[in-house]
Amino acid sequence: MFFFKVSAQTNVEITGGEKLSVDQKKNYTYIVGNVVIRHDGVVIQCDSAIRKGNEGIIEGFGHIYIYQPDTFTLSGGDYLRYTEADKTAMVTGKNVILQDQNMTLLSTELQYNIKNQVGYYVKGADILSEQNTLKSRKGYYNRRSNVFNFKDKVQLNSPDYTMSSDTLDYYASTRTAYFFGPTRIVSKENTIICNSGWYNTVSEKAEFNKGAQIHSKKSSIIADSLFYDRKLGYGRGLGNIRLCDSSESFTVYGQKGEYYQKTNESYVTVAPMAMQAKDKDTLYVMAETFYFKNDSLDKRMRAYKKASVFQKDLQGICDSLEYAFNDSTISLFNDPILWNGKNQISGDTMFIFLKNNKINTLRVSDNAFLASEVITGSYNQISGREMINRFDSNALKSVLVEGNAESIYYLRDNETDSAEYTGVNKVACGKMLIIMDSSKVKAIKFYVQPEGKMYPMLQFPESEKYLTGLDWRVQLVPKKEKFLERALVLTPPAITKPVKPSKSAKKATKKSVKKK
Repeated sequence: MFFFKVSAQTNVEITGGEKLSVDQKKNYTYIVGNVVIRHDGVVIQCDSAIRKGNEGIIEGFGHIYIYQPDTFTLSGGDYLRYTEADKTAMVTGKNVILQDQNMTLLSTELQYNIKNQVGYYVKGADILSEQNTLKSRKGYYNRRSNVFNFKDKVQLNSPDYTMSSDTLDYYASTRTAYFFGPTRIVSKENTIICNSGWYNTVSEKAEFNKGAQIHSKKSSIIADSLFYDRKLGYGRGLGNIRLCDSSESFTVYGQKGEYYQKTNESYVTVAPMAMQAKDKDTLYVMAETFYFKNDSLDKRMRAYKKASVFQKDLQGICDSLEYAFNDSTISLFNDPILWNGKNQISGDTMFIFLKNNKINTLRVSDNAFLASEVITGSYNQISGREMINRFDSNALKSVLVEGNAESIYYLRDNETDSAEYTGVNKVACGKMLIIMDSSKVKAIKFYVQPEGKMYPMLQFPESEKYLTGLDWRVQLVPKKEKFLERALVLTPPAITKPVKPSKSAKKATKKSVKKK
């Protein structure tokens, strides 16, 4: 072993080796056996080395080991090319390892600038940090700023999830990862797909943008932007939201949504619309706000403020409604109105009982009213305290009225559409049953003290023409086109997210600090 100072100008010291020879013509120094070279605080160890004095290059061979105390170690290489001027080490080998206090990097070829503490690779590497493993084809590591840049076939494996992406930037100082290009995150709970986004490993907050999707076993959500706070169990979606529940064949559209994981509650606002497709028939619902409770024992949706529904044979409006999926019941509140064929049904509150996604029973509570126009300005009418309507294949089959039942019915010689109306029957009783066939009255039965009068058509008094509560509002029947408009893709809203500081911004900040 020996000590040999090669150059005072470059501070290169050969402090270990078994054999040393010098080619003065080339200005080459050859060291063989247990080589140790020191340069400005950097220690290089290898089996053999050549220092090219004129070029300021050190080449090392076999068992490469480079370190700077309390900073880093670079080992496992078979070949080293070290440039003294900028303190850059290029190491190749089957198992090149760069280690510091934060991570371990494994590659077959790595270039590391010791002066700036910047390393990069272009032939693939594995990065180990705590419980995470990251792989990529290309990468860049700035130890001073603790910034990692990964490019091309990026894959991150952690105990909770795996992520694949085209590009990933990780800022260790803020513990925030930014991903760009097609990205897929897979966990036991769900699969996330997006084209850009970020995730903070400390706060466990994340945002996924540009066609973000989250898919679980029975549901999925798609939006322009999705934000999620794992600690709070809170999620938010913005722009062209589409929430799908495969178990109920249910899809919800909207422009803003919120999700509360702990209570299994969700809200969708800004032009929301829901649709349920079963048996070649689709139920549409829209309102100003949707609320969802997704519990196996209590699964329901509420739509409130200016709610409306549309189905092929049923349309309606109300202030608010609730759809209980467990018992297939739709409740309509605050003066709802429904239209079925030529019939208009209204009341204070309604309850629709579905069977195989079709109306089976409609119960109307308080101020129940059914009307259909027979001649312009003239109506068949039924009213009472409570009304129970029975349906078959969404067609009205019977109407049972209980409490203060009244009816006005226009009579014909026969039930053909061309037959003329000959009279009007007006009846009041305690209970009434109307049997329907093809939207026409087949029979009427009156119970509990019926009182009535038959009028010839021309002698029916104008003052008797309308029952109390008639409000013909056929102009308000919802149109299918209005529901479908809410399913159209709109321009994505502006997205607020953490922004990575640009190089120019960093320089400007440094200049302003110096001025102060």
